[in-house]
Amino acid sequence: MIAHRGARIAAMSDQALPPIIVFEDAKCARLYPLTYARAACELRCGHVTLLERMQRLLPRPIAGLIVRDGLADVVRRRTNLPVNAGLSTKNGVILVNARWLMISSDSVLPAWDEPFADSAGIVSDAIVWVHLSAATAAQVDLSKVAEARTLEVLLPRLNRRTAPATLIDRPWDLLTHARQAIIDDFKHLGPADHASAQRAGVHILTPENVHLARDVKLSPGVVIDATHGPVIIGEHTEIRPNAVITGPVAIGANCLIRTLADIREDNCFGPGTRVGGEIIGSIFLGNANKQHHGFLGQSIIGEWANLGAGTTTSNLKNTYGQIKMALTGEEENTGKQFLGAIIADHAKLGIGTYLSTGSVVGFASHVTVARPPKFVPSFAWAVKDGVIERIDFEKVESIASLVMSRRGAEFAAMDHELFVRIAGDFALAEKHDWPS
Repeated sequence: MIAHRGARIAAMSDQALPPIIVFEDAKCARLYPLTYARAACELRCGHVTLLERMQRLLPRPIAGLIVRDGLADVVRRRTNLPVNAGLSTKNGVILVNARWLMISSDSVLPAWDEPFADSAGIVSDAIVWVHLSAATAAQVDLSKVAEARTLEVLLPRLNRRTAPATLIDRPWDLLTHARQAIIDDFKHLGPADHASAQRAGVHILTPENVHLARDVKLSPGVVIDATHGPVIIGEHTEIRPNAVITGPVAIGANCLIRTLADIREDNCFGPGTRVGGEIIGSIFLGNANKQHHGFLGQSIIGEWANLGAGTTTSNLKNTYGQIKMALTGEEENTGKQFLGAIIADHAKLGIGTYLSTGSVVGFASHVTVARPPKFVPSFAWAVKDGVIERIDFEKVESIASLVMSRRGAEFAAMDHELFVRIAGDFALAEKHDWPS
């Protein structure tokens, strides 16, 4: 359970306070394909998601979320919060951008104890937060705040200030800020050792920088090196023999780190992640597999993805130049020197897959060729000789249902509806010339 900073304002009446609502703005589209199946605030950076950071740092509980309509059911299931629900604005409302990566050192946070009405925090050209009085809130359709210009038209009437905050604008921003987020999470958790008693042959360097949650299992030969950054390991996670973890690293609950794994700095593994081989500077959103040998560097892996044995990413060009990436088919310069791949939810990569720097594998796509193109669109079947075909939709859903059931999760009607929406809206909008 994430603690709220609200203890220090407990004497204040919640009835007199405006509700805090986290909203998606139109720029969440810049985070595709990772936000095809999740709200922007469900993205992970550090040990927790952006939403969980907000729940920890805002002065009182979040009253609800406003997300794109097609995501409402699945987001409600995952967060247990009201989503796109009707809300009273009789006391006004505070809207918080879902892309805000909150860090406890943010100087903007103390102002949240008593934010004043009809004011907004801005970074670059984006709204970080806005506090609307009851009268002003009545003039806007809050159900449409995810659409461009819905809130922006109010700005001339608001007291605007520069907000020293970080908004996640592109997927690789999560990688940029991972180290800072891990360090911030460790400051919140503090050092701890609740691991199971069997510790023969385990080596922990700088234990004051290590947080071991309840029922963590460490096998003989495990090395945890927190000399240059903290290591966080969530509850019920198992580290197999001779694995080496070099901080800063954040490993979630119910994870499995395979024998001889080399887990290097700046990795963030969401709950249910199972990994092996060599990994550096990467984020697994959760419930994904890379259990065998192969190098993964500066990459983001969606939920329910599987990387076959020997899957390897290139994260640095031979020229040491800046890397280009085509998130939805249109290439752009990322400005990054180190960047591997973005592999969307439910993607499957066969054994011996080699991904070029800046590769993208789309939602629910299957790669069965050793060297696929840099951009594999969503719902694709990448086969030999660079041929990319549309994958059978019913087969994709059948595989997703089977994979999820192995982890005790259900592929429900709302998941089917989401798949249909992604295939019908997002995937068709990706820039790719399908064979006729």
